Amino acid sequence: MTINDTQKKIGQLFSNTLTQTKNESSSALSTFAEEFHRQLAANSNTNTDPNKPAATETSESDAMVEEFKSTLGTKGALTFFQDYNNEKIEKMIEEKKAELEGKLGLSADTQPPLTGNARAEALTSLDQMLSDFRKQLMDKLNAENKLDQQNSMLNTFLQKMG
Repeated sequence: MTINDTQKKIGQLFSNTLTQTKNESSSALSTFAEEFHRQLAANSNTNTDPNKPAATETSESDAMVEEFKSTLGTKGALTFFQDYNNEKIEKMIEEKKAELEGKLGLSADTQPPLTGNARAEALTSLDQMLSDFRKQLMDKLNAENKLDQQNSMLNTFLQKMG
């Protein structure tokens, strides 16, 4: 086998690969185009008359967006963000409380139910655990916020340098 034969063979392989790749990409492109048009048709208004105004019904998501905008406008970004984080923390604490009540024997279905001094000790222990958990969540949230700020400052610095 000579160099020319090898070059021809490699050229044929590249040609076949290129043809196959073109066919695959055009097939994927046509599939994408078909799906795109299908989604457009599914999501488009059934109103085909250009002189007739489009329906002005607001969907549930539009209402949620408007509520978000209103809340953000009245509270401000920082207060909104803090309230949002506090809501997340409270939800996590409620979940943890339910879990701990079951483990400490304070749930309604505990048999036999705790009474007297044992119940008081369990409640005190529950309060302490929840307080510690809240503190851990706040520390974690503050650390994440600080890390986000540092990353943001670093990205800004790198953009200015680049």
